[in-house]
Amino acid sequence: MKKNVFIPTFGNRPKPLVGRDGLLSDFMEGLAHPEGHPHRATVFMGQRGTGKTALLLEIAERAEKAGYVAAFVTADEHMTDVILQLVQVKGEKYVKGIQKVKSVNAGVLGFSFGLTFTDEAEQKYGFRLKLTLLADELAKHKKGILILVDEIQSNTPEMRELAITYQHLVGEGKNVAIALAGLPGAVSSVLQDDILTFLNRAHKVILGPLPLNDVSMLYAGRFAEDGRSIGPETLELAVKSTLGYPYLMQLVGYYTLKHAGESKSIEKNIVETAIINAKRDLIDSVHKTCLRPLSDRDRDFLQAMSMDKESSRISDIQERMNVSAAYIQQYRTRLIEAGVISSEQRGRVEFAVPYLGEYLRGELD
Repeated sequence: MKKNVFIPTFGNRPKPLVGRDGLLSDFMEGLAHPEGHPHRATVFMGQRGTGKTALLLEIAERAEKAGYVAAFVTADEHMTDVILQLVQVKGEKYVKGIQKVKSVNAGVLGFSFGLTFTDEAEQKYGFRLKLTLLADELAKHKKGILILVDEIQSNTPEMRELAITYQHLVGEGKNVAIALAGLPGAVSSVLQDDILTFLNRAHKVILGPLPLNDVSMLYAGRFAEDGRSIGPETLELAVKSTLGYPYLMQLVGYYTLKHAGESKSIEKNIVETAIINAKRDLIDSVHKTCLRPLSDRDRDFLQAMSMDKESSRISDIQERMNVSAAYIQQYRTRLIEAGVISSEQRGRVEFAVPYLGEYLRGELD
């Protein structure tokens, strides 16, 4: 059975990465500049399925080709230990021989072999000093360190330790860079932490929809490579259904090829069936996930929004909920920070998650 060229699962990195060339170029340009360049510390914000993980994985691969040891972790209570372990393991190949260590004073390398810390350094040194030692040793081999953290959490001790350590290393001129990614609410909370105010100087990127032209080119190319033909109107139907949303793009593409079976021609009915299946997966993977942590009043706000086919006026939502303006603004802010809604026009809001309004109106299966 022929392998499906689309990968509609979270955490995978589809090839090629569509519509993110500019973001990748910006980050790689930062790595080519001296320490302290704003693009060397970048924060990516986006709702589930906007391609945050795929983007970090692509950055890691490109950075390693450019002379960096990339440590990719998911934010949790063990992430600083995992970062050190990854830098040691992945950087080991650049460090040859045994370093003879007389002591482990601050001015002497604390390695017993390669990038393995001496017992004394392992027991006495914390995250900051260990990462400093690793950065200094790798710098001798013209290598830098890139730390990539996915699903950053708001104001955890580990997040604070990492951010403060990074700030100090940059101040000391170490060749380090960092890329963070997370949901808008978590990122906002991290940036508002008084101790981590320096992160507000980092380059911040909101991952919006992909250009539909890029999606169209990808579909046309992939279907042709798979030996399938597709008419322009049917192709346009498939492309528009994705709304430029990376996860949906993979889902619609995957189900289109799956339902095409042995047919060499992708007809309209095949794409229509694929779209139905893609939306069902979206409900389970994204809609239910983003709604689960919300309060009843959060959901009331969204239900009031769903009465509109397009964007909603705040005044209309206030009237439907029969609450004060101050009350409605509180929930508006909460839902924007959660990445569920957005506000592109003053006094109006719209759903930031594809097809969420249709789901709340009961229009999706």
